[in-house]
Amino acid sequence: MKPVPLLCKIFDGTKREDALEGPSNPKELAISPQLNSNELVTWIHRGPSDKLVICFSGIGKKADSCPGYEFARTASGDGQHNVLFIADPNRTWLNGPGLLGRIRDEIDGFKARCEASRVIAMGHSMGGFSALVAPSITRVHEVLAFAPQISVHPEIVPDESRWPIFRERIKLFEIVTAEDYLQDDTNYTVIHGRHRLEAPQRERFPRQKNLRHYVMPLTHHNVPQRLKSKKCLSKVIDCAIEGRPRKLRLLLKDKARAILLAQHS
Repeated sequence: MKPVPLLCKIFDGTKREDALEGPSNPKELAISPQLNSNELVTWIHRGPSDKLVICFSGIGKKADSCPGYEFARTASGDGQHNVLFIADPNRTWLNGPGLLGRIRDEIDGFKARCEASRVIAMGHSMGGFSALVAPSITRVHEVLAFAPQISVHPEIVPDESRWPIFRERIKLFEIVTAEDYLQDDTNYTVIHGRHRLEAPQRERFPRQKNLRHYVMPLTHHNVPQRLKSKKCLSKVIDCAIEGRPRKLRLLLKDKARAILLAQHS
């Protein structure tokens, strides 16, 4: 795994993060490595607010190295919020032996240090899947999931053909579907693209009162990149962090022409 510097420029870090956010100013953002094992890698940023953002990484672009942290600048609100960055080097969709328990310990330990009064979980793709599951192991007020999977189990999504290398390595599915882990006291915002390749995941999401599911036209798996191109990625994340669903709905409608699917009670 590549070492991560103790102090990163706010526009440094992983190439994937740069693609999502890009440089904006020379302000420095302190990101400190915490845990570095073959099964779990974490970093933290300490901010002055009482909010904690748990930011899960996706699979990354290089299969032979650990995914880096993502959304550093936007998740931290330009350094204001506490952030725990979490990466699964083996890309198991939380199915690594004992992994969920280790993640819970990392979250609860950092949450106590931050004395956080509001907790948000977020991520893209596999990171979005992990964010959906997170409220089942710790109190989370809001989840923001960009193009998440509902499952990678072959019996649940038999028509899903993506990520075969990593999916075939999962020998035992402890988490068959994220739907089983959704909590009644958490608000969920899920944003998918309308592209046909997203359908195996998008169409299997449950419709329930506390889950707002948006679909963006002219978009496939690149939801954060599309929101960035519309100059609204940071505002979307801010709305989720602050718990402003109406503002988020209007923003997505105006900037991204996103449609909110019907919610069932």
